[in-house]
Amino acid sequence: MSAGLQQGFAALQAGNAQTALEIARAGGADPNAHYLEGLALRALGEAASALAIFERLAAAHPGMADFANLAGLCLADLGRVDDAVRAFEQALTINPKFVHGAFNLGRALAEAGRLEAAILAYRRALEMDASHLPSRRNLAWCLMSHHDLALAEIEADAALEAAPGDPLSLAVKASALIARKAYGEAASLVGARLTADAPPANAALALGKQGEALEKAGDYGAAFDAWADANHRLKSRFSAEFEAQTGGFSLSHVQILRHWPGKSVDDGTPLDGPAPVFLVGFPRSGTTLIENVLAAHPDIETSDEHPLSSPLIEAAGNTPDAWRVFLKSLPERRNDLRRAYWAGWTTGAPPPGQVFIDKLPLNLAFVGVLSAVFPDARFILALRDPRDCVLSAFKQRFGMNAAMYRMLSLDDAAQYYDAVMQAGEAALANVDAGRQTQIRYEDSLADLDGEVRRLIDFLRLEWTDAVMSYREQAKARFISTPSAPQVVQPLYTSSAGRWRDYDFAMADIRPLLDPWAKKWGYEV
Repeated sequence: MSAGLQQGFAALQAGNAQTALEIARAGGADPNAHYLEGLALRALGEAASALAIFERLAAAHPGMADFANLAGLCLADLGRVDDAVRAFEQALTINPKFVHGAFNLGRALAEAGRLEAAILAYRRALEMDASHLPSRRNLAWCLMSHHDLALAEIEADAALEAAPGDPLSLAVKASALIARKAYGEAASLVGARLTADAPPANAALALGKQGEALEKAGDYGAAFDAWADANHRLKSRFSAEFEAQTGGFSLSHVQILRHWPGKSVDDGTPLDGPAPVFLVGFPRSGTTLIENVLAAHPDIETSDEHPLSSPLIEAAGNTPDAWRVFLKSLPERRNDLRRAYWAGWTTGAPPPGQVFIDKLPLNLAFVGVLSAVFPDARFILALRDPRDCVLSAFKQRFGMNAAMYRMLSLDDAAQYYDAVMQAGEAALANVDAGRQTQIRYEDSLADLDGEVRRLIDFLRLEWTDAVMSYREQAKARFISTPSAPQVVQPLYTSSAGRWRDYDFAMADIRPLLDPWAKKWGYEV
C-alpha cells in the first residue's frame, strides 16, 4: 500500500473522512483506494454510494468476507434489513470464523425484532471468540428483551468481568437486581462504575435503570437527577442532528399543524382498498398496552409503530400553502396514496373481515392528513394525565428522532404535548363522531376487560376471551417500544398520578399542562 493511502486510512481513523475520501479518489485503480473510498463515503453518511463500491469489490474478490460484510453494513444503514442479513450470511459462508460477520448479523436481526435468531448469531460469534465484548453485551441485552432475565444476567456478569464499566451490561445487571428488589445495589452499581466518557446512548440506558431503582426505593430527587443526567448526555450527542430540524415530526412542524385547513374535496370516486384504524395519542399514554391486548384478537393485526404514514406526510408537505394544494389534489391522488400506504406493510392490505390497527401515537398530529387520505378510517385516541405522560416520556429511553429528542427536557416535552394535542383536536373535529373514540389509561388500569369490550364493539368485531390472555402472546411478539417489559407483567396502578412525586421539578410546565389535564377530566 502506498504511503499516500496509509495517510488516508490514518485520516479516516482520526475522524477526517473528507480528507480520506480525497486521498482515496486520487489513488487510481488500486483496490485499497476503492476500499478506503467506500469506508470514507459510509463515514460521511453516503451509504448508497459506499454500497456500490463494496458490491463491486465483493464481486471482484469473492474470497474476501469483509467486502460482503461492509456491503451488509451499508444495506443496514439504508434500512434494507433483509438484504443486510443476506450479505452478512454471505460473509460467513466465505469465512465461517468471521466474528465481525456474526456480530453484525446478530445486530441486524435484533434491530428487525428477530430476537431468537439474533441470540443465535451472537452465540455463534462468541463460539468464534469468547472475548468478543460487543457480542457478549448485545447477547445480554437481547436475552433481557426476550424476557430471559436469568440468562441475560449471566452474560452481563461475564461482560462486566471483562469491562467493569460497560454501560449496556450495567443496564442489564441493574435490571436483574431491580427484579430482585435490590434497588440500592442496582443504583450503586451504576453510580460506581459508569464513566463520564461512556457512549451516550448506552450510558443513558444504564442511567435510566439507575433512575428506575432509585424511584422504586422512594428517592425521587436522586431518580430525577439520574434521568436528567441520561438526557443531558443524549441531548449533547444529538443536538446537532435534531435541534434545528423542521418538517415531519419536528416540534416546529407539529406546532403549525393546528392550522390544518380542513377536509379535502370528495368527488365521489370509489375508495381503493380498506382503511386502517389509527391508534394515536401522546407517548406513554398506554398505546402499547392497548395494541397488544387488541393484537391477541384473531381478526386484528397491528403495526408496532411501523412508519406507514410517512408517504402520506411527505406528500402533504410542511406549510399551510402546501397543505391546501395537497387537499385540492386529493381526488386524483387519494387512491395512489392509499396504495402507497399499504405497500409499506409486509403483507399489504388486510383481507375482508380483518382489522388493521396502525399504532403510531404521534400520528395524532397528522390526523388531518390521515383522515383526508382515509376518510373511511377510524381513530382511537389514547389519553393519560398529561403530567404523567410528559414525566414518563422524560424518564424513558426512546430511539432517537426529531420527536423523541424533545422528550429529553420537561419543557420541550410539555411544549410538544401542547402542540400535538392542539393539532389532533383541531383535526378530529372534522372526523365523524362515529369514527372516533377515546380510551383513558387510568380507566384501562381500573377495568381493562370493560374498556377492551368497548373497543372491540367500536371495531365491529366479535368478542373473544383470547384478548385477555394478551400477556402470553406478547411474550412471543417483538415490541419495539420501552413499554415492552411492562406489557408482559400484570397491570399495576402505581404509575397513575406518579407526577405528584416529582412536582418539585414540574412547576414551570404545569401552566401549559394543567389546562389539558382539566380538559381530559383530571384533577388540577
